[in-house]
Amino acid sequence: MTTAVHGQPERATSARGAPPRRSLYGHGYALVLSSALTSGIGLVFWIVAAHSYDQAVLGRNSALVFAIMFLAGVAQLNLMNLLIRFVPVAGPRARRLVALAYLVGGGLAGLAGLGFALGIRWWSPGLAELLHGPIAVAGCAAACAVWAIFVMQDGVLTAVGRARVVPVENLVFSVVKLGLLAALAAALPHGGITVSWMAATAVAVLATTAYLFLRALPAHEGTATTGEQISPRALAGYLGGDFVGATCWLACTQLLPVLVLGVLGARPTATFAAAWTISYALYLVPAAMGQSLVAHTALDSESVAEARAGVERRSLFLLLPVVAALVLAAPWVLRLLGPGYADAGRWVLPLMAASALPNIVVAAAVSQARALRRTGVVATLLGTLSVLVVGLALVLMPTFGIVGVGLAVLAGQSVLAGMILLLRAAWVPRPIVGPLAGLRSRGLLRRIAPTALRSRSWCLQQRLRGLSDSAIASVGPGDRPAALLKVADTEQGRKALLHEVSALCRLHEDRRLDGWRHLVPAAYDVGNALGASYSIQQLLPGADARARVADPAGRNRFAAAALATLGGLHQCTAELTRVDERLVRQHVTAPAELVRAAVAKRTGSAIDQLVAELSAGLRDRRLPVGWVHGDFSADNVLINADDQVTGVVDWGQATSAGLVAVDVAGLVLATATAATGRELGAVVSTWLAPGAAPALAEVLHHRSTLGGDPVPVRTLVLLGWLHMVSANLAKSSRYGANPIWLRRNVIAVLRTVGRELA
Repeated sequence: MTTAVHGQPERATSARGAPPRRSLYGHGYALVLSSALTSGIGLVFWIVAAHSYDQAVLGRNSALVFAIMFLAGVAQLNLMNLLIRFVPVAGPRARRLVALAYLVGGGLAGLAGLGFALGIRWWSPGLAELLHGPIAVAGCAAACAVWAIFVMQDGVLTAVGRARVVPVENLVFSVVKLGLLAALAAALPHGGITVSWMAATAVAVLATTAYLFLRALPAHEGTATTGEQISPRALAGYLGGDFVGATCWLACTQLLPVLVLGVLGARPTATFAAAWTISYALYLVPAAMGQSLVAHTALDSESVAEARAGVERRSLFLLLPVVAALVLAAPWVLRLLGPGYADAGRWVLPLMAASALPNIVVAAAVSQARALRRTGVVATLLGTLSVLVVGLALVLMPTFGIVGVGLAVLAGQSVLAGMILLLRAAWVPRPIVGPLAGLRSRGLLRRIAPTALRSRSWCLQQRLRGLSDSAIASVGPGDRPAALLKVADTEQGRKALLHEVSALCRLHEDRRLDGWRHLVPAAYDVGNALGASYSIQQLLPGADARARVADPAGRNRFAAAALATLGGLHQCTAELTRVDERLVRQHVTAPAELVRAAVAKRTGSAIDQLVAELSAGLRDRRLPVGWVHGDFSADNVLINADDQVTGVVDWGQATSAGLVAVDVAGLVLATATAATGRELGAVVSTWLAPGAAPALAEVLHHRSTLGGDPVPVRTLVLLGWLHMVSANLAKSSRYGANPIWLRRNVIAVLRTVGRELA
């Protein structure tokens, strides 16, 4: 049995980039088939063991096997995930990296096994009988080292494109293990189960290691075309959060039989281990699909959310009938092990089998986080699960026995899955808004609407979502929307709202926009009431383009239509102008000061470097200057069913004399952020990486210069990012007060800039 840690990636790329979508699920099904094959033979192994050994002996041996797997999994630092990530790009250093990982992971695991065996009377007295004497102690240390390498070599096979060898390796391991079990039953009546398991592991490790170092790795090095710089810092950074998450996962899976042995004794442990082994095989389905998800979205992060949904659907399709069958037939399944197992495990097997269904949501979420390299999310999810499962198990075991552990597993998985689904729901406010923001905006609208609408027979209708201090709702007679009401009661929100009204009036008065003006809403009314400012604006047809951006095909159509609309505005109003100190101050210095006020203590020097780089990249160049929206994104572009732009809204950051590059870069960045589901800071940091090619780089440069002097794409990306984050800081104090938003979207980019310019 190979220990499955959620979302371990199978690296697979094609010459043209991301592999075909169908291969994502095809490889996932292949890995599921491998897991099913191994689990099937594993079940036969436990059936034979149950009929060949006393139940108490089986309980102690199963706890020892799980303890060895837990120790090896923790001690090898989750290097399997690191090897999957870095071996494909290690070039001629692949064998050296693998050998070093084997040495470090295997060595640490061996030391962990040695320490566990020497202190067995303190850690787990119930296992002292199996680890008595120097040979048994040395065997435990060797078993931990071998199992650590066994886990890592699966990752190496996947990394070098030999994932199809993994089922063969696991099949050999399972067959040898089963054969040794029968052969050793008479010779080793007390430890034959553990010895057969670990001896089979050693056989698989020797054979696979020889295959890797004599054939697979040399062939991989001979065909490698990339040689990414791999530093100890990069390796440590990648391991950090993922190691914490993997350790927590091992604690709430491999450690459970050991806890049962310590609390309930050997015979209940035998029943629990059998039921848990059967149930855990179901967990391997979303884990295997998650491996394929991570591998096949590595070069196409925009599709991660869609792939995650596909993994959930397919895993549910595969598991639902199996879970139903196990719940109904649990006593008969356990009867294969013996009547004692059937009676004791009647309820625990259905409970743990049912836990595989909410685990689909948890496993898919972890895989999605790994695909996006959000190791902090991985650690949080699996850490929460570990606390729930282990904590509840310790509380419930003394009262309910092994059934209490089953309840703990089901409850832990269900609670975490429910939290994930809740946070994923579209109606739940995002962290930057906060759960109280909706109540606040509704109260503000109700308070101001009677005054704002008193001259009209209108009423409040539907509140619209926004990410500023303004509360927005459609208004009109009865249930027929006729206009929008915008209300703000903070200093920043009121300033932005009044600036928008002024911009709308000037846009409608600008004669150069005769063929473009229909896309701009008219301002019907503006005023102040009860400490707030409000405006009533024209309700333009169409809907915002966020739904289009989420669809790859619609995204391209939206980008083309939005760029064409933006080009119309700029062609009507922009003129090539030499960038002087006024424009540098307007577009670089002033926005940078807003950022400095929010994060000066942490990244002040990086801000100075950013200002110097942008100033040098823009000053004295002839660039187009004209009307600029300032927040031109899918949220603020309205389209109809034919993907035609019908309106551009939210002009609170607009200026009549700005660099048009701000709009172009903002559109490209906002579209990439919405499409990938990643934070703005993560997108920008990726684009700033050496050798990176930002999306639409050629379009970004052409639309930003319009025949003027060339500007480095890096400068345009940084300029767009600076205006996006400074606009958020200007329109709402909640952005500057939110440490998560600042860390992900501001500090992350400034640190990237600081490192590159140091």
